[in-house]
Amino acid sequence: MRVLYLYSGLRKNKFKGEAGKDYPDTQLYGLNHLGEFGVAAEYKEFGDLANRLLGFRLRHLLSYFLTPGYDLVFGSSLLFSAVFKKIFRPRRKFVLLNIGLNRTFLANKKGLKSKIINWLLAEIDAIVCLSGVQRDYLVNKFPELKNKLYFIPLGVDVEYYQPQFDNRKNYILSAGRDNGRDYKTVVETAKLLPEEEFQIVCSERNLQGVKEIPDNVKIFYDLPAPELNKKYHEAKMLLLITHDDNSLGGSDCSGQTVLLDAMASGLPVIASRKKYLADYVIDGWEFLSVDFYGAADIAEKIKIFNETDFREKIAKNARIRVERQFSTRQLARGLAETFKKITGQS
Repeated sequence: MRVLYLYSGLRKNKFKGEAGKDYPDTQLYGLNHLGEFGVAAEYKEFGDLANRLLGFRLRHLLSYFLTPGYDLVFGSSLLFSAVFKKIFRPRRKFVLLNIGLNRTFLANKKGLKSKIINWLLAEIDAIVCLSGVQRDYLVNKFPELKNKLYFIPLGVDVEYYQPQFDNRKNYILSAGRDNGRDYKTVVETAKLLPEEEFQIVCSERNLQGVKEIPDNVKIFYDLPAPELNKKYHEAKMLLLITHDDNSLGGSDCSGQTVLLDAMASGLPVIASRKKYLADYVIDGWEFLSVDFYGAADIAEKIKIFNETDFREKIAKNARIRVERQFSTRQLARGLAETFKKITGQS
């Protein structure tokens, strides 16, 4: 079987060296492991000039013309190329990776956009959800999609991220550029704990509207991946603070990648109670949960995590969990089984 990956973001020249050794393979979504399970997979994207000239939507619309010769096409922006799939009716299967489909539906419940989304979605042969919450929502809202939906957990590069449980520095990390992050509450928490050092790694847009950042908060904008990885192994704990499940900002499972990166790195996590977390971690055993928009609750959980032995126990439990269930190799295995089922090659 030949499978083509079409990534939403550009991958060419983004990563240097060998996946899993020189950089984590997490963002490849299992592509480099599929060969172990009998699937020949590669990715394609337009050249540098075309990428500069074409906007995001047009680039993904025209990406349909990169797909001939494959049995299956996999990616998170396939709704754009579904326009041509509807016209040309190819035999190859199109499988959508659900990063933000639920949010898209919530933001476009009525009107022309809603009709267009449903029209294009009819051309998608299957949808891979990264949480049971995504799948359940789609089944409830669109029962006709039931047989197209598959839940496969996201994976992290457990070989690249070697866990560090001791000799960590005395600061609290909060990281991520997804629009679902709630850094205003992180800053409010820092005001309640002036004796603690907080470091935030994000983009400038994430802090728009956040005022009066106290002196015990350091900001790092768009930090390169190697430097962020270093912080995963330095900080004493991670705050994964997000907006609630009704928010329309960010991806469906905001913070999912950072959560798994931290778990793999031995970095204990305090996270807002997003529903998708139930598929990945157990509260009180592999992380500590907090109320949405609850700075006081977060401050109390930080004080609990300041007890070193408990913090290390949580981190070690989380590392065991990702090794057993959430590696990129396990993601590839789940995808391979699903791809074979969809194409009838199982």
